[in-house]
Parts: sequence; C-alpha cells; structure tokens
Amino acid sequence: MVKPKVKILIVDDRPENIHAMKVVLQPLTEAQIFTAQSGNAALSLMTEHDFAVVLMDVQMPEMDGFETADLMQHHQATRNVPIIFVTAINKDEEHVFKGYESGAVDYIFKPFNPDILLSKVQVFINLYSQRMLCEQMQKEIHKMKNIEALGILAGGIAHDFNNLMTTIFSNIELARMKSFPGSEVYARLTDSLKATDKVKELTRQLLTFSKGGNPNKEEVDLVDLLSETSSLLLKATDIKTKIECPSRPRPIMVDKSQLAQVFTNIIENAREAMPGDGHLTISACELTLKNDDTLPLTDNGEYLKITIADDGPGMEETVLAHIFDPYFSTKDKSSVKGQGLGLTIAHSIIKKHKGYIQAESRPGQGTTFTIYLPMQPEKESSPQEEAAQIPSPSNEPKSKRILVVDDDTMVATMVCEMLECLGYKAETTKSGREALQLYAEAMAADNRFGGVILDLTLPGEDSGEKVLTKLLEIDPRAKAIVSSGHSESPVMINYPDYGFVGAINKPFRLADLDEKLKKVL
Repeated sequence: MVKPKVKILIVDDRPENIHAMKVVLQPLTEAQIFTAQSGNAALSLMTEHDFAVVLMDVQMPEMDGFETADLMQHHQATRNVPIIFVTAINKDEEHVFKGYESGAVDYIFKPFNPDILLSKVQVFINLYSQRMLCEQMQKEIHKMKNIEALGILAGGIAHDFNNLMTTIFSNIELARMKSFPGSEVYARLTDSLKATDKVKELTRQLLTFSKGGNPNKEEVDLVDLLSETSSLLLKATDIKTKIECPSRPRPIMVDKSQLAQVFTNIIENAREAMPGDGHLTISACELTLKNDDTLPLTDNGEYLKITIADDGPGMEETVLAHIFDPYFSTKDKSSVKGQGLGLTIAHSIIKKHKGYIQAESRPGQGTTFTIYLPMQPEKESSPQEEAAQIPSPSNEPKSKRILVVDDDTMVATMVCEMLECLGYKAETTKSGREALQLYAEAMAADNRFGGVILDLTLPGEDSGEKVLTKLLEIDPRAKAIVSSGHSESPVMINYPDYGFVGAINKPFRLADLDEKLKKVL
C-alpha cells in the first residue's frame, strides 16, 4: 500500500517567500505542499484538507496571521492544526506572546536557517503520523468492540438455532426417505433440504466471529486458494482476472475454510460492483514489517500481503468508513446476501489470524482490499500427538448400541431415529449423571455401548468434556463423539485433546452421521 502524503500549508502574501520555503522543504518527499496568499484562501483550503502543520506569515493584507490563527481556533476542523509563524517582524516578548495566544505552537524569524525550518517541519510530520496511527487504532478498537458485542449475541443465537435446525433437518430427511423419488412430495422435501443447507451456512458465518471462535489452522497455499475461489465465482461472468505473483509466496498456517470465506466475500462484492464486465487484479507477496510501518499490527516480522482490486465504480469516503461495520450495507436488504455481514465476518477472521485488513476506494476508481497475514511458523504436531488422534483398532466385536446424551429432547429423539435408520440401537438420556449410570450398568450386564454421542453443553455443572473424563474412568476404551451447535468451540476443533474420538457439528445430515460413525467406531 502506498502511504498517503502528509499535507503542509504555506501561507504568505509574497510569492517569492512561498517559493523559498518550498525549496527548503523539497527533501520532505513524504509531504505534499499547498500554498495560499491570504488568510481567507488558507481557511478555505483548511476546510478541504487535513494539514500536519501550517507555516504562516504574520503580516498579510486584509487578514493578518494572528486573525487567521484566531479564526482557526474557533472552527472544530482546524483548531488542532499546528501553526508555525514565519515572520520578519520584531521579536519582543509581547508580540510573540500574542502569536502564541492566537494559537501558534512555534515561531521562526526571517531570515531563517533552512536546516532549522526543515527540522521543525519534520517534527510535526512525525507527530501527525503518530496521531493518525493512534486514531486508526482507536477506530479499530471501537470496531472490534462492536463486533465482539454482536459476536457474543450471534454465538448464543446460532448455538440454539443449530439445535432447532438439527430437528428440522432430521425430520425433513427422514420424511424424504419415506417418500417416492420423482414425486412432488420428494421434490418439495429436497428443496427444503437445500434451504436448510443455506441456513446452516448462515449460522456458520455467525459463529465465525462469535466470541471464542478460533481458526483451525493448516498449511495452505493462498495463491492456489485465491485462484480457485476467483475462478469459481467469476466463471459465468465477463470479468477478467489477473493474478500477479512475481515471486510465489510460501504456504502459511491458516484456517483454509475461513480464508476461503474471506476471499469469497470480497470477490462477490467485486462481482456485484461490476455487473457487466471489468477487471479484477489479485496479487500476493511476502514482506517484512518494521517499527516504522504505520499499520495496527501487534507484531513486526514477516507477513503475506494480499491485494484484491477491482475497477468498479468505487465508494464515497462516508461509505468506506463503515464498510466493516456489522449490518452496514448499500445493497438491497430483501435477500440474505444484502444483510451486510460479509465484510464484517472477513474483518473478524483476519483479526483472529492476528492479521489486518483494510479497504481503499474512490468514486470512479474502483476498490482495493489489502490483507496482511503473519507468516510465523506454527508448532508442528509430534508423532505422538498425531498418533493420539487416530483411534486405536480393537479386536473386540463392535457393538451397534449407541448412547445419545443431549438435554434437548427433540434433538435426542431425532438423533435416535437417524441412528435406527442406519441400523444402530439407540438409547437417550438428558444428563451426564444419568449417562454415566446407564453406561456403568450396561458394562456390568456385559452389554456395553459401542459409542456415545455426547452434547457439549449439558445442564448443571457437568459439561460434555467433564462427563467424558468420568466416563473414561469407568471405561478407558469408551468411544465418544462430541456434538454441538457451537462449531467454533476449542473442544469441537481440538476434540482429541479432550479425549473424544470424533466431533460432529449441529445441524448434521444422515450421511454426515453415518460417515462419522463408520470412521471412529
């Protein structure tokens, strides 16, 4: 990203004085210099631009420097702009005090030393850059607080909603199994299942930025992922895609599905901004960020920088300022895609990867998203840890009895019906204490359960992982699958660390359950 130039304003009624100061300030390549030959012209420029410092002559016709400075103090947009008076008038204390009283922060007397002028201006440029960085970080903090508050609410709603969707999913699927393929009922139930899949995706997106969600990282070639995502989303359009990687970046540790979601949300926005044809340019490169890089990142070091730029209509600054805010959208909100969550979710995902995302846009000049992701190597799993994740084979005959532990009666009942459709015998219980009692009785009667499907959140003090700890004390060979609507929970992501042999996210389909049971039991 090219940093915007810092703006400096020179105010003097004499062109030769302006020229002299511009020559002195030429070494400041990071600065853009504006000039005005009167107080009124200066005030007009200050309403349009944010200046790091104003170099102002005192003696000017119509409105002198003191009067101009005094008016600046009465305007909210200009009262904090530093003023350095550059003057040839007397240096008596009374006169200097009047300048400071009118709002000046410093004086330079003519004829001035070029090195001193240059050094003083450089100080104010540095101060301005630091102030801009602080303001940017404050905005990020405020934005994250809003997202966190929404995430807490979304996480709770999505979890409960997934429980309800498990029952709806199962009922539709079981009803379809009992209808005739090709019939109207079968077709309607198939459409209903497709709709529930979309609901499942929506709740998954809500959980992505809910409090406590953690990326499930693996080594991913993001250039390949970008290429695959853009090809899939733009294949039916006339948009031309160009991927620029002069030196192919190394794969990095990220959550592949989450990053695919980030790229999907951004590219879909670009596609909708260019309904006819257009150009999408994607680039990726490695870079090292140092202390002087003005980005709100917690760590310096190696980063992967990704840019996705379109040549669509662009955005006004007022729209750009809210682009990552929850539920902010310029689209028609009559459909799911117009609810304004896509970029909020993208922002949250990148933040959870300890990265940073920003957007740049101007009307008529397209929009560019820039993403920074850390490239620090992740701790690799030891052979022992990897072996612990693979269920050990057993020579004992496999039992078809499954114990379902879930405090939601409707969910438990439907899971039992699904299990019976798959040829298993199922029993249910609502609490961890009852589950432990049933399991112990079954073992005593030499009629042990082949597996347990255990809800992560149970009533009382016992959570799913605590129940499993006690269950393994009864039977160290017990095989338990953790089930939850909170797919972002650390237990669901790292289930082997808690003693589970598998995890299944609610809502799940019959095929999902069948595949999971065959794999782990």
